[in-house]
Parts: sequence; C-alpha cells; structure tokens
Amino acid sequence: MDPEMQKILEIGGRAAADIDKAMHTHPMEDKVTHQDVLLMVQAALQMAQRDAKLEVSEKNLIARMVKIGRVNPQELSEIKDMSHEDIGLMIDRLSGKKARKAFLLTLVAVAMADEELEASEKQMIESLTEKLGVGHIDLSKHNFLEVEDLVMKFVASAAVSR
Repeated sequence: MDPEMQKILEIGGRAAADIDKAMHTHPMEDKVTHQDVLLMVQAALQMAQRDAKLEVSEKNLIARMVKIGRVNPQELSEIKDMSHEDIGLMIDRLSGKKARKAFLLTLVAVAMADEELEASEKQMIESLTEKLGVGHIDLSKHNFLEVEDLVMKFVASAAVSR
C-alpha cells in the first residue's frame, strides 16, 4: 500500500476512534426538537378533530403550542395539509424517548381539554401508548392543567434549543 494512503488511513482510524469515544463518554442528550413539536401539533389537531368538534379549549391548547414552539405560518400550513396522516406513522419520525413521552402527553392533553374523554380518544391513547413504548398514563390520576403544563415545558425546551 502506498505510504501516503497508509498515513491517511491511520489518521482516519484515530479520528474515528476519538469520535466513537466522545460519543460514548458524552452521549447526545435526549431532547425534544422543533421537528418533534411540529409532529405534536399535527397529532394534536388530529386528536382534537377525533370527536368531530373542535372545542375552544382544544384550539387554545394548540394555539399555545404553536406560539411557545415558534411554529411559523408556513410550517402550520404544511401541518394542516398533512392533518390526515396516520398518527401511528408519525411515531417513527420522533427523535427519541423524551419526544415520544411529549407526543403521548400532547394527545392526553387534547383529549382532556374539553373535559369529556370520548371512548375513541381513550382507545387511541391506549393504542399509541403501546406503540410509543414510554409507559402507561393513568388518565384518572391527572387533570388537564397538569398535563398541559408538562406539554408546554417540552414545547418550550424545543424552542430554546432551536
């Protein structure tokens, strides 16, 4: 092998080893990203329309997510265009475990926003809980304001890291 090529490979090997070591020493933080927030808003819109009526409390929740998450008008328009995408497929596009938790909490918050937990909403939450793999939420032990507060914290953390 050419000595120059050998030198390049040795340097490259050390660089790859250094990168691998850095990744294991300082793993990337699991955080909610702006893209996750867009998926959360999209899922919230779908959940809100699940019972065929969009309540004021649901609109307000989604509006707060959009504002705090710094979702721009173009992104919101794209979300509305994709509002019929299967929520189950959105899960695959979430960035990590924290994003999956935030996604589930978003659906729970929307379901609780109108103070009427419909059977279809409850069924959807139970089905997605298993797919998300982040643990079960006992809906009877939480109220809307608690869940909404958690969702907003996740959304705000994504806006800060943007």
